[in-house]
Amino acid sequence: MDFTTIEAGLEAELQMLERARETGQSLAAIWTCRNRALVLPEPMARSPHFQKAARNSAKAGWPVVARRTGGGITPQGPGVVNLTLAFQRSDRTSPTVADCYRKICDPLLSTVSSFGVLAKSGAVANSFCDGDHNLHIAGQKFVGTAQRWRGSAVLCHALILTDIDLQPAVSAIQDLSTGLTRPEYFDPLAHTTLKQSLPDWSLPAFLEALWNVLDRRGAHVIAAPER
Repeated sequence: MDFTTIEAGLEAELQMLERARETGQSLAAIWTCRNRALVLPEPMARSPHFQKAARNSAKAGWPVVARRTGGGITPQGPGVVNLTLAFQRSDRTSPTVADCYRKICDPLLSTVSSFGVLAKSGAVANSFCDGDHNLHIAGQKFVGTAQRWRGSAVLCHALILTDIDLQPAVSAIQDLSTGLTRPEYFDPLAHTTLKQSLPDWSLPAFLEALWNVLDRRGAHVIAAPER
């Protein structure tokens, strides 16, 4: 799926979560957003500094949108691909938050491995939206993850840095964070893109490989690259 705005993509994710809750299906979507933006969790938008910081970010060409999953500030737009999974938790296994993250991280790790590159999960110092379930290559983050639970259903989201220009994106995140008076430092060199890290890079080839991994794992793919 290719959305014009990030708001449309986020709304589609919530619809996936509701569909998984109602039907019990395991759903997967690979999607992008045409227009760039910065996305932050809703609690940050309640900051008394938010309105001014968001206006300044929009003037600099990075509109700000709030989302319902946790984490930190992230970029969206050209050069970013999103993977979304929605599924029901089993009462018999009672999965943990970490178990749910593995459901979205493992297919990505497997896909990158198919290109002959080793990726690992873990936090990366000075990366945006840092967390234990980031994915990194040689210590540089290329995937950020988040999740949301609604009753028995879980939504997992992975933001994949495919070929975004990292310097302006990370600078925009830094400016917004500073405007929100958050004491954080983000280093562009703490990040990488798949274009920088994978030999013989091809976005269609990567998306096709990811689609195949998801298909083998039994996810009902509702949006995928054309074959």
